[in-house]
Amino acid sequence: MSDSNINISPNRQERQIAQEGFQKLTEIIDEINHPENIPEISIQETGDPIKIPLNVLKLLAEVLKNIKDGNSISIISKGTVFTTQKAAEFLNCSRPYITKLIDEGKLKATKVGRHRRIQFNDLVEFKKNKLNEQKDALAKLMHDSEDLGLYEID
Repeated sequence: MSDSNINISPNRQERQIAQEGFQKLTEIIDEINHPENIPEISIQETGDPIKIPLNVLKLLAEVLKNIKDGNSISIISKGTVFTTQKAAEFLNCSRPYITKLIDEGKLKATKVGRHRRIQFNDLVEFKKNKLNEQKDALAKLMHDSEDLGLYEID
């Protein structure tokens, strides 16, 4: 398993298995949740014990939670670099819009030859900032509509 980008879309059977696994794993994590604990798991088919950091076990629980809910999961290492096309797919916008954001200095990027590359961390930060701006704008809109009597609070 050398691919650092893993994408999983669960089917019905996987969702059911994830449901059972999530319930059991969260119970176990609650029991052993102490920073000094180093959990050891074993694969039933081989019986081989594997030590696993507690935070990785918590990450596995989060993956199971999302799979049981039917969500697709992508695991992307923080050092991953995206092309403008992949960045556009991640942000759900067009590639020209990504290029415009880079040209305006709103999104960090580096050039490799003639091509632009964007760090995954920079995309996540940009997305968080955009979501915060949207929340602030919505709150202001609600406040303004209340002031104008267009929106009433019960």
